[in-house]
Amino acid sequence: MVRSGTATRLPLDRPARSLTRRGRTLGVALALGALLASGATMTLAGPAVAATGDIKCPSAECARIAPAAGSPVAIASDNVGALYLAYSGGDLLKLDLATGTLSTVTTGLGNLRGVAVADGSAYITNFDGVLQQVTLATGSRRTLASGLPSLFGVARFGTTTYVTDGNGEIVAVPDGGTSRVVATGLGFSYGLAFDKAGFAYTADMGQGRILQTNVSTGATRVLAGENYEPTSISVDGNGLVYFLVGDEVKRVNPATGAQAHVANIVGLNIFSFSLTASGEAYTAGGSDGLWRLSGLTSR
Repeated sequence: MVRSGTATRLPLDRPARSLTRRGRTLGVALALGALLASGATMTLAGPAVAATGDIKCPSAECARIAPAAGSPVAIASDNVGALYLAYSGGDLLKLDLATGTLSTVTTGLGNLRGVAVADGSAYITNFDGVLQQVTLATGSRRTLASGLPSLFGVARFGTTTYVTDGNGEIVAVPDGGTSRVVATGLGFSYGLAFDKAGFAYTADMGQGRILQTNVSTGATRVLAGENYEPTSISVDGNGLVYFLVGDEVKRVNPATGAQAHVANIVGLNIFSFSLTASGEAYTAGGSDGLWRLSGLTSR
């Protein structure tokens, strides 16, 4: 692919170069091997049967918006009209939601796993233990931390970038500072999210826990348990925490501990979704490109 800030036609091999749902599951299973006993397996639940209140794909509530996007492993919104898509092959793309135009931000970032966007930059994790910052306007990049365990989830809070690693830790990388572990014993979490108060949220796939962590003290508490391999974590504007179990979207209120079913996603195999400030959610449906899920936070 050509590095540019203009629209590019995606090569036909992009879906093959990106991780399919099965490939992403295999990658997670490999990481879980360091955390779980030998012989542990990972199988995502099969598609649910449509029922009242479910979100059926395609429909008005579940629309495919970028068929050519292939299968990004991570999606982040800038909350001003664009999504940024990270691919396992090392590419970072921009999707203009108003026009549907896909353009290349940069390539060659490594075996990518997570992306967060803040203040004109993308923060990228890869499986080789490297955290990078990419300037979205120019595509230039710099390494913020390296030599870490395999990295997965990533989020910004204040002037610090936080990541989850394959050792069950949250690592903080302050701007201009040195990386340090701020929490341990969290299991394997593919994602990471923060609320407005600065609490971090992770989904422990191995033990089925949704965790809240105070990154200042390292103290962690279980918000919800007994969920089979939760794979996605997001926080809405009201501080409610959303996560995915198979094809079911669930929600937990950190203040009360109340857990609720939100919807089953029917007709689309998804591994995770990215919740935006507007309440829209975006997900990759295997090799079927990018999809928009509407109305999750209003259910």
